[in-house]
Amino acid sequence: MSDLERRDLAGGGSEEDVLLLTRRRALAYLSWLLGAVISAALGLPLARFYIGGAFRKKKPRWVEVGSTSGIAAGLPALFRVSYIDQDGWRETTRREEVYAITENGRDFSLFSNVCPHLGCPVHWDERARHFLCPCHNGTFDTNGRVIHGPPPKPLARLEHKVDGGVLFVRVGD
Repeated sequence: MSDLERRDLAGGGSEEDVLLLTRRRALAYLSWLLGAVISAALGLPLARFYIGGAFRKKKPRWVEVGSTSGIAAGLPALFRVSYIDQDGWRETTRREEVYAITENGRDFSLFSNVCPHLGCPVHWDERARHFLCPCHNGTFDTNGRVIHGPPPKPLARLEHKVDGGVLFVRVGD
């Protein structure tokens, strides 16, 4: 047996075999790299589609409630607010009711009409001069604080602004 045959059996080879092996290895690395680039090119837009919206901050949306001139001092006024909420490709019309109250005609407070106990709608009782929850006799004063009943916290105060005599409320958070 010659030295060349012994080297081939022992796993050695000629210089051509070594070059051919590195060429194959280089092509394999290039194939892996090309596969990774294609996967990233296809995968990143999909990942952005699925989780991208979770990290995007929404701009505050202000919805018109109504004119401030229609709110009498010391008497809560009920307003119905309607707006379109966009969730991905789905649009939903949301309807909420808010109470606006003022003591001086310049400074306003807005409250949600949803009881923090079980989510029942509260209403203003003119005779009792309180907000009442019909579910479990929850009672709130004109500042939204709990006077009586099981509600664990006051009525939710809503962020609002007045612009040109028109009251706006922040929605969609």
